[in-house]
Amino acid sequence: MLRIFVVDDHPILGMALRDLLIARFPDLEVKLFSRLAPALEHARFERPDLVILDPGLPDGDPDEVIATAVEEMPLTGLMVLSGNDRVLEEIAPTYPGMEFLSKSVPQDRLFTILESSLNQVRRASWAQQITDRSGNPLPEQAVSQRISRITDRQIIVLHRIAKGESNQEIARALNLSPETVKTHVRSILARLNARNRLEAAMLYRSWKEPAVAVDESLT
Repeated sequence: MLRIFVVDDHPILGMALRDLLIARFPDLEVKLFSRLAPALEHARFERPDLVILDPGLPDGDPDEVIATAVEEMPLTGLMVLSGNDRVLEEIAPTYPGMEFLSKSVPQDRLFTILESSLNQVRRASWAQQITDRSGNPLPEQAVSQRISRITDRQIIVLHRIAKGESNQEIARALNLSPETVKTHVRSILARLNARNRLEAAMLYRSWKEPAVAVDESLT
């Protein structure tokens, strides 16, 4: 589960966004706050993966609210959702790595951007769980090097392993025999130097966003 904080002092908008997120993304735990101060207090004990922040809060002017959020939650993804044109025109350029969106953005556009941000968070979460034989985190370059060892056909099988499918399900989906799938899986684990299917799936998910389509033609 990914933990999302929605910080917005407009109760209807805040609750609507929370409910939409939960309905659209079932792997989210969403908490709603009407002020920044209690959100920061909770963040000390349960670090959120992403904070969706309306800077027009009673805690201070928008510049101060955004600066405080960045300073107090340096390891957390931050997305600013504002109806204040000055925030979008004057403050946003000072934070080039941060997503700033208008509250008037169409819902489809909002969720496209949110899905992209959540996929980045998921990738980072998977990557943090991958370790080498000594228990040290595996560098991103090392992940790419391992993936480069397997064939295009094996990428297709690995994609389905990462989705949690069994050998039998993969065989049916790709019109292969179970024995052929077993052979692919054994080769994938060996070439990735992965200890099991779960580690192979983590390697794949840290390498490619889950939303990216994979060509499943084996011809």
